[in-house]
Amino acid sequence: MRKALLLIGTMLLMFFHSVSAQDRDPVFVHERYKHPTELLAEKMLPDVFELSKLCENSVTFVRFVIGADGNVKNVACTKDTPAVIAESLKEAVLATNGSWLPKEVNGKAVESRPYLLPVMYNVSYGCPRRDNSANKFEEAVRRVLVFDDSTVTESMECTLLPPMVQRYSKN
Repeated sequence: MRKALLLIGTMLLMFFHSVSAQDRDPVFVHERYKHPTELLAEKMLPDVFELSKLCENSVTFVRFVIGADGNVKNVACTKDTPAVIAESLKEAVLATNGSWLPKEVNGKAVESRPYLLPVMYNVSYGCPRRDNSANKFEEAVRRVLVFDDSTVTESMECTLLPPMVQRYSKN
């Protein structure tokens, strides 16, 4: 009987320890938006004057991590992203600060692995004709691991977010 009670007690302690020490990925918590891309789409406001110089249909990837303090850090866009798109996108990602609960491992807050967000964009402000934008999708996808903060990797363990689509046109 004593051995059975001791065994049950040990099993209960192990069960409660494993339940209380669950790992958790970062959680986006916002009163209005369920997913970070909804907030990003609203906050991504590129300068219209700079957009007027572009005629491009492409994709960029933005990489960021959620720090142990719940703030966004290490934000970078894939290399060759037009500056007006990259700057606006980085500002939008940083605008999600305050909306993240950090990753937890054994009940302790830690930095997340990188998030990778594909952003498809079509800018026709600078096109002589509306259907004449340069299509750079293939080239952009090949450069998915070359970022504007001078980091180049052969592979990356990351969380891939659903893509965003942004269109900027005269009409």
